[in-house]
Amino acid sequence: MTISRAVRGTLTGAAAALIAITPMTLAPAAFAAPVSIVHQAPAPSFGLQAAPNARDIGGVAAMNGSIKSGLVFRSDALNRLTAADQQSLVTAGITKIIDFRSPTERAANPDQPGSVPVESLPVYDPNNDFYVFFGKVVQGGPTVQQQQLGDGKGAAYMENYYRWMVTDDTARAQFSTALKEIANTGGGVLYHCTAGKDRTGWMTAILMTILGTPQNNIYDNYLASNDRLAASNKATLDALVSQGLVTDRSLFTPVLGVQRSFLDAAFTQAVASYGSIQNFISNGLGIDADTYKALQTKLIAQGASSGSSGLGTGSAN
Repeated sequence: MTISRAVRGTLTGAAAALIAITPMTLAPAAFAAPVSIVHQAPAPSFGLQAAPNARDIGGVAAMNGSIKSGLVFRSDALNRLTAADQQSLVTAGITKIIDFRSPTERAANPDQPGSVPVESLPVYDPNNDFYVFFGKVVQGGPTVQQQQLGDGKGAAYMENYYRWMVTDDTARAQFSTALKEIANTGGGVLYHCTAGKDRTGWMTAILMTILGTPQNNIYDNYLASNDRLAASNKATLDALVSQGLVTDRSLFTPVLGVQRSFLDAAFTQAVASYGSIQNFISNGLGIDADTYKALQTKLIAQGASSGSSGLGTGSAN
């Protein structure tokens, strides 16, 4: 069964990743092991009508202060932006957009950013594309969904995906480039993927770690995607259920949202591979002392709040 054009038009963000796909062969996934952690507060007001997970990461505690507002923004896909949304990008001072989506994602749902330039830094595995995998799972129907996502396999797949973002050379290079772009761009930078929760979530966690944000605040910012995407995810599943493509909504909870264990898996892998989070940032991502300092100088408002460095073992235990 295929999805009607009318239904497809109601889907946004992570929803689109589940349907606008040509089936491809799946590569096997090795599953990961997690750690534990804690929870954060709302970001300053910045919103896009057609991108519910768009937000300014400013206002969060950082080393000896807080993250400045108006300089770094995270978002889900920008393919449905209205004229008002496009103006909001300009009004917010955003001068560059970084798109982490794969060529398949971009082709299916091209950004509509208005006058703001977009730089493509795709983070994806051509041999096991996350976007393609879940599109095939949905199109396969309830039996395939149970086989691929049931009995905890959906969450395990996501944990493995987060580990991959740490171990893959190209993924690390793209995140490194994004960090350097943020450090060296005069105006505001917005980065995004499809749902704005996984690649965008890990990117934000790395940046906040560099800025010395306490880990409970990093996790609060990460987990906020669940609330922001709740309405669009419900609309997605309502549409898929009505067409008979989905019968067990619970199978999609891990893949349409985020869980602590996903981010735990990335932090744990970074420590396992590099010895510490700081080593991961310095050696795994190639962020030198000058870039490190430039990010902190540019993005931390001194004395506005207080926070301890997040550059420990990657665990809040």
